[in-house]
Amino acid sequence: MKIGVFYTPGKRYIKAVLKNLEKAAVENGFSLILYDGDKEKIKECDFVIAAGGDGTFLWAGSIIYDFDIPLLGINLGGLGFLTDIRKEEIKSVFKDLKSKNYTIQERFFLKANCRGEESVALNDVVFSSTDIRVIDLDIYINDSFVTQLSGDGLIIATPTGSTAYSLSSGGPILKPDTEAIVITPISPHALTFRPLVVDEESRILIKTKEKCRFVCDGQRLVTLNSGEEVSITKNSNTLKVVKFEDWDYFDILRKKLNWGNG
Repeated sequence: MKIGVFYTPGKRYIKAVLKNLEKAAVENGFSLILYDGDKEKIKECDFVIAAGGDGTFLWAGSIIYDFDIPLLGINLGGLGFLTDIRKEEIKSVFKDLKSKNYTIQERFFLKANCRGEESVALNDVVFSSTDIRVIDLDIYINDSFVTQLSGDGLIIATPTGSTAYSLSSGGPILKPDTEAIVITPISPHALTFRPLVVDEESRILIKTKEKCRFVCDGQRLVTLNSGEEVSITKNSNTLKVVKFEDWDYFDILRKKLNWGNG
């Protein structure tokens, strides 16, 4: 079986981790393919590993989301909600993969359509100013006008992304299997505009009132002019995420957010 590996050169511990991945792969009958930009090689893989931080995980997901290949993340430091496997667990991870001692979760992407081009986001789509000024955006849901936002920006997040930028901006935490989308304003001028949770099948339309920018998962940025529209919906493809037997979402939250041992 083949395992593709996405990693960031220069990342702390990466040399040792790649060495340990190679050793564990050989011991369990796997072969590793380091991603070098050739997507065709990754199509042949049975699993994909993202070794790094959540940014590496999002990058890998954006490459393989239409390949139907399960993804798992190894954390090399930082908070790591997506890369929740510790580097010390590499040996046991390969044993579990070999013995099929794991489950598969499906996470949905958002699809942002702008100027006839589509981008996907596993975490979030973010609208923000091109400078220090506030921006004004009109928000529609299922063709119904909701409000005009005046503030620093807007975050539209999946349940996966609810623990990222949306959370730091006051948005709620959603379990990964929640069938919903979070709409979180960034420093709104109207204090009554609070985060809004809508059904995952909702059609969200954002109309710009002035020049601004939007970015998907912090990686694909587009500068918009006044009067442009961005349509955001659930993408038809999902990402398969590998989780092992001892994985517990609330245990992850408790540890990552330092909630205490309970």
